[in-house]
Amino acid sequence: MDYQNDNPVDPIDISLFKEHTCQSLLKILDSLPNEEKTLIIEKSCISKLNYITSLDPLIERKVRKDLVLLESKKFIAPTPILIYMLPPSIESLKIIDSHISENKKKEFHLIFVPKIGHECTNFIDNSKNKSFYNIHNLNIDMFSLDYDLISLEDHNAFYNIYVKEKYDCLSELKRIIIKYETVFGKIKYKYSKGPLAQKLNQILSNEKKSFDNNNENETLACFIFDRSVDMVTPLCSNFTYEGLIDENFDINFNSIKVSPKLLEKDLKQEYIKIDLSRNDKFYSMIKDYNFIKIRTFLPNRLKEHSAILEEGKQKTDDMRKVQQNLIKVRQVQEERVSLANHINIADYISKKQKSPLFKFYLNFEQSMLIGDLPEKLHDFIDDEIGKKADEYNILRIICLESIIHGGIRYRIYDEIKKDFLNVYGYKEIFLWHNLEKMDILKSQDNNYFYSAANTDLNLIYEDIDVNNPNDSSYAYGGYCPIIIRLIEKAYTNGWGSIQETLKKIPGEADFPVDETEMVRENNEKKYFLVVFIGGITYGELGAIRYLNKINKNKKIVVLTTSMINTKKIFNALSLKVEIKNNK
Repeated sequence: MDYQNDNPVDPIDISLFKEHTCQSLLKILDSLPNEEKTLIIEKSCISKLNYITSLDPLIERKVRKDLVLLESKKFIAPTPILIYMLPPSIESLKIIDSHISENKKKEFHLIFVPKIGHECTNFIDNSKNKSFYNIHNLNIDMFSLDYDLISLEDHNAFYNIYVKEKYDCLSELKRIIIKYETVFGKIKYKYSKGPLAQKLNQILSNEKKSFDNNNENETLACFIFDRSVDMVTPLCSNFTYEGLIDENFDINFNSIKVSPKLLEKDLKQEYIKIDLSRNDKFYSMIKDYNFIKIRTFLPNRLKEHSAILEEGKQKTDDMRKVQQNLIKVRQVQEERVSLANHINIADYISKKQKSPLFKFYLNFEQSMLIGDLPEKLHDFIDDEIGKKADEYNILRIICLESIIHGGIRYRIYDEIKKDFLNVYGYKEIFLWHNLEKMDILKSQDNNYFYSAANTDLNLIYEDIDVNNPNDSSYAYGGYCPIIIRLIEKAYTNGWGSIQETLKKIPGEADFPVDETEMVRENNEKKYFLVVFIGGITYGELGAIRYLNKINKNKKIVVLTTSMINTKKIFNALSLKVEIKNNK
């Protein structure tokens, strides 16, 4: 019943960044008068506050435990001091300005997350209530979501980068990498692949002169990737349990919301929030499993529970055995709720995967990944469009064909485009246009980079054992993401050995001239930082964790703008709504 330890090398303690943010918030509260306070919070900041701290430290500083949601309605202040936690938003400031007009005998403090913007400063300067504003900034620029995962949690990053062509995230990533180096020592070698990765690498190179840190080099190398290097993987079917949970329930700050009915609970509330953080040791153990393993593991675990509880009831005079039984029973009790929740969640996902339509899509996808173009693919696409099936499922297959096979034949491409827009409405022209702009959707141009990458990097691993993984491709059922193979190549033989392959894959590549030294040094216990500009999938994260498991003397820490999947990408490119950073 012991939890597996797949990380024999102690991870770098990136939770230090979270503790620093928590102390920064408490320092602001400590600077305020010692009177009762009310915290009014804008909706998008709720998850961030929950991430930073529990309620107890706030209550200790006389903050009322019943937090108030910032809403546009008449507000009578219940305490002498009002604290507002908000993003730099003019809409929120207008509401606060009305609160000030209604409660002028109160003291107002605004905590901007991460900081006040120029437009907000102008609004306050021009407000008749200017003298009432007390401004504080809480610079939350990153979130350590797991022992190996740092995220900006910027869910607009993909949209800003590839639609608006705004690259603010580069300066944010630069600050985080420098902060990382300040704490853990200078990173000796830096690699980059893709236009934005190259740009960030150059920015970091320019910072070298002003960077002064004599700490030991705990992190040997940094690998920076632009998402545009590999747009195949986010469109593929991921099979890690965590990835499937994200696709079906949308993981937000290590938690999901599910209906009580799904968990077989007779409750009146709209949803139940389930914690998926590392506080749940049981979930931490199973989250990177391939779903095929999950489907057998969870029922077997339930049987183990029953056997342990039954054994615990049996009388014995052997005190050693009694103690062992008590330890086992305690662990069963600790993970009982989590196990029940995940049995229900896995059952929900399993039912969706058993549908004939899911299998049709999967068969077409897997055929294309091995290099084939299924004969009946276009007939299937025509039929699905005619049935007005889920547009994102159809579009995912069309995009995969386009990328993998160097575009779609001109006549067929035009027909598919016309039929798709006729059926789903010309509102989807924005989505289609942006997919074309990113070179994801296109008529045939003979750019078969995927075929070359598949051959040179061995992306398809036919003998994969998903129950006991023997290759990082286990996360996608036998297909290994291009970026994962590039990481493997970098720290084993270096990129100098695959220069011709790198030229075939989208985006320029930069790597150190002295990388042979890096390859030699990585035989020691070392860490690596991998940066994803534009987002990483949970499948890729699972594959990286597999590399961590098999390479006992190295550990990879991931820094990303956000977590992504097919649905999030299509939502970002559709221009329907700008994705909210939090819910």
